[in-house]
Amino acid sequence: MMAFVRYIKIKVSIALIFMMLAVGYAFCKSDFSAAYQVDDQIITNYDIDQVRKLNNLLNGSSIDRSKVEKIVISNKIREIYANRIKIVVSNAELKLQVDDFLQSNKITIRELKSLLTSKGIDIETFYNFIKENIRWQKVLDSRFGYKINNLAIKGLMPLTPTPKRIEKEYEFYEIFISNERWDPQNANLIANRLEIELNNGADFDKAVEKFSSATSKTNKGKVGPIKKGSLSKQFRNVLDGLKRNEVSKPFKVNGGFVLLKLHRTRSYQREKKPLLSVTFTVLSDPSDSNAACSDEKKLRGPVLLSKVEKNIRGILVKLLPGESYKFLDSSGLERLVILCESFISEKQNRASNFENIKKNEEALRLSNALMLELRRNTTVIKK
Repeated sequence: MMAFVRYIKIKVSIALIFMMLAVGYAFCKSDFSAAYQVDDQIITNYDIDQVRKLNNLLNGSSIDRSKVEKIVISNKIREIYANRIKIVVSNAELKLQVDDFLQSNKITIRELKSLLTSKGIDIETFYNFIKENIRWQKVLDSRFGYKINNLAIKGLMPLTPTPKRIEKEYEFYEIFISNERWDPQNANLIANRLEIELNNGADFDKAVEKFSSATSKTNKGKVGPIKKGSLSKQFRNVLDGLKRNEVSKPFKVNGGFVLLKLHRTRSYQREKKPLLSVTFTVLSDPSDSNAACSDEKKLRGPVLLSKVEKNIRGILVKLLPGESYKFLDSSGLERLVILCESFISEKQNRASNFENIKKNEEALRLSNALMLELRRNTTVIKK
């Protein structure tokens, strides 16, 4: 009998182990299963998730999965091409770029690793991000260096702009329960009751309207963006302890009690890209292309590139002045778009080194043109 009981226990233990392994296997399969095949290379869901998290951290905002997938696929196409022409990144080159990143953002490698870990990002994902930029810059220099006067692209064309650290800013909502309007005991009771109800889904706007005596009441309680240094230590400590849309416990201030609801914080900003203006033409008869840019009747612009209709804009950013591209319009008819001229807005020229920006602009266009060529010759399969 005892032998039978032991046999049953062993069977149960084995079954439990298999159940746990099955759960673990399902989890891994979900994370590391193939999402895309780019030529003979595989992109996993884990790769996409890592790039999404890193992108959100560097840009301070979220982007949807479809956009992340396009980024990852483009990166893989670049990687395949760089491997094909034997472009490599040395450890010294990687270290130099990482050190530059750390210095420009005033952060140590230990702090960076801690930040990445807190966001669920593997440090190798960050190193790959740096390597991808170095390799692509070397690809452009190898293929187009003579066209951009041997441009030292480093520092002039961050293909994915490095974020710049700024003083932390907060946007939040507040409710000030005044001792003058309510006696101190009632103010305390109201504040504590509000914290419970608001964190359980009560309408914050209505609570502001009914109870708040702060000047922010006219803006539904909203404050900011406001720099960290402009707030008292008490407010900073409370806000730093909140998750987005979480309501704080009430705390005493001069004249009453305050509850805070965090909307968002910001510690980084991205440098603005130059505003480009273009002159272009769209032809239905390709035989007219030779004199198209000299015929004012056929020209469109000068106009800000951002104001050009989306499908044409997507073509123009990949062309150099004088280049053309055939496409099908919404009616299915073949059209030829020609970029006649491209230049940076006059206002930004005053504040920037014009020569470097023109080189940067040319390098960026060459990059886009090469990517367009590579994309046409790459097989991408969704798994």
